[in-house]
Amino acid sequence: MRRWHAVLGLGLGLCLAQTGCKKEDPNSAAHWIEKLNSPLRTSAIQKLGEMKSKEAIEPLKAAYKVGTDRVAIASALAKIGDPSVAPLMIEALSDMDSALAQIAGEALKSWKIKNTDAYLAVATNVKAPREARYVALELIAADPEPKVADALLPVLEGDPDLAPVAFVGQAAVALGKLQYEKAIPGLVRCLWLDDRAGRNEVPACRLALARIGTKATPKIVEALERKNRDVEDRARKLRFESGGLIEAKCAEVLGDSPDPSAVDPLIVAIKKFDDLPAYIQDPKKAQMFVMAGVQKVISIANALAAIGDERAVKPLLEIANDSELALEHKMAAVQQLAFLGQLSAVPGLQKLLAGKVDAEDPVSNGFRVQIALNLVNLLDGTDVKALDAAEKQIKAIQAEIDKWIADTQKKAAAAQGDEKTILSQNVKGYQEWRKNYDEALGKLAVTRECKSDVACWGAKLGDKEEVVYMKAAYALSNMKPAGDKAPLVQALLAHAGDENLVLRNVVLFGLSRHGDKSVVGELQKFRDADAERSKRDKRYEGAVYTMDLTIAKLSLK
Repeated sequence: MRRWHAVLGLGLGLCLAQTGCKKEDPNSAAHWIEKLNSPLRTSAIQKLGEMKSKEAIEPLKAAYKVGTDRVAIASALAKIGDPSVAPLMIEALSDMDSALAQIAGEALKSWKIKNTDAYLAVATNVKAPREARYVALELIAADPEPKVADALLPVLEGDPDLAPVAFVGQAAVALGKLQYEKAIPGLVRCLWLDDRAGRNEVPACRLALARIGTKATPKIVEALERKNRDVEDRARKLRFESGGLIEAKCAEVLGDSPDPSAVDPLIVAIKKFDDLPAYIQDPKKAQMFVMAGVQKVISIANALAAIGDERAVKPLLEIANDSELALEHKMAAVQQLAFLGQLSAVPGLQKLLAGKVDAEDPVSNGFRVQIALNLVNLLDGTDVKALDAAEKQIKAIQAEIDKWIADTQKKAAAAQGDEKTILSQNVKGYQEWRKNYDEALGKLAVTRECKSDVACWGAKLGDKEEVVYMKAAYALSNMKPAGDKAPLVQALLAHAGDENLVLRNVVLFGLSRHGDKSVVGELQKFRDADAERSKRDKRYEGAVYTMDLTIAKLSLK
C-alpha cells in the first residue's frame, strides 16, 4: 500500500512539473463535447444547450445523426439559437415524434425560417402527429405563399370532430392573409364551427374575412338571410336556428368590412324577432334565447353604424321608440345612432328625449339619460338651433329633477326607518341623473367652441376631462370633410394607441371611416405594443384583436 501511494505521488509530481499536463475545466464546452461519446452523454447534451455554446453545434449535429437522444439534442440546439441548424430542425419537424416536432417548430418560428414546401408536406400529412401538423400550419400562416392556398382549403373545411379545430384556425389565418376568395364559404361556415368541447376558431375566421373584405359580402348576406345550407343544417342540429345568434354573427362580420349593399338585408334582419321555441322549457335557456335577440340588435345596429348609411336612421329610431322591446334593444339603437353620424336622426332623438318619464321608474330615466348623451354626441355644431333646442330640453329635464329632489328631501325629513332610507337613496339617484345631464351640457359647450374645427377637436382629444375627450372622438369620427382628410386622420391617429381603451375604440372607429392603408404602418406599431402589454395585462388581448380588425379594414382602402 505504501509503495502504491509513493508511485501515485511521483506521478502527480511529474504531471505538475510538465507544462503539457493540464487539468480539465468542467465549465468548458470542450470538456462536455468530449462527454458526448461517454456514459455522461445526456448530461453533456443538456449542459451544452445551457451554455449556448456555438462550438458545440457541429458535434451535436453529428450526435443527432446517431439517432438517439434526438429530443434532447434538438432542445439543446434550439437553446443555442443558431439558425444555421435550420435544415436539421426542418428534418426534425418531419419526424413522427410529437415532442421533437414541437421543439423544432418553435425554433423555426423564432428564427423566421421559410420553407413552404417542407411545411406543407407535414401540414397535409394526415398520418403525421397532430402537434407537428399544427406547428407546420403555424409556420405556413406566418408568411403564406399563394401556392399553399388550394392545399389548405380541405384543412379549413375539415370536421372538428375528426381533426383539431385549431387546424381550421391556422388555415384561416393563411388564407385570409392571401385574400383567397375560394376560402370565403369555408370561412363563413367556420363562424359556427365548435368542436365537442365547445372550442372554436371564430376570431381567426372573422379576421380572415375582414382581410378579404367586401368580396365576402354576398356569402355573408346569404347566411344573414338564412339561405346558407351548411350553416342552417348545423344550426338545426345544435338548436341555435332561432333567437338571433346567426344574424348577430353575420352582422359583426359585415361591420368589419362596411359595404352599402348589406344595409337593406341588415334592416330586414333587425326588424325580425323570433318566438321562443316550444322545446325550450328551462328558464335559463329561455333567458339565453332572449339575450341572443338582444345581441342580434346590438350587432346589427353596430354594423349599420359602421357602414354609415342614412337608410339606417329610420329603423334604428323605430327600435328606440318601440315600447314593447327590451331596454337593451332600445339602448343599442340610440348608442349606434351617435356612431352612425347622420344628422337626420337629430329630430327623432329630440322627440324621444321629450317623452315623459315617471320619477319612480329608474329604467325609463336611465334610458332618457342615454338619449341625451348620445344626442349631444351626434350634434356637430353646425346647426346652432339644434344645439339651442337640445340645451333647452336638457335644462328643462334638470329643472324637473330638481323638483323631484326637493320634494323627496322634504318627504325624507318627515319619514322614519326604512321609508327614510329608501327616500334618501332616491335622492342620490336623482342627483346622479342630474350629474349625467351636466355632462351632456358640457359636451354641448365644447361643441359650440370647436364647431367643425379639426385642430380644435384634435386638441380636445388630449383633454383630462372625459366629457371633453369623448365628445372630441365622436366629433372627429362623424365629420364629413369636403377636402383634405389628412389633418382629421392625423388627429385621430395621434390617439389610436391610447391606453384609455374606451377612448381608443371610438378613435379607431373614426379611423376606420376616414383613414386608408397609409396609416397601417403606424397602427402596426400600436398593435405590437399592445401585444407586449397583453403579456402582463389580459385586457390588451382584446385590444390586439380590435387593432388587427382595424388594420385589415384599412389595408383594403
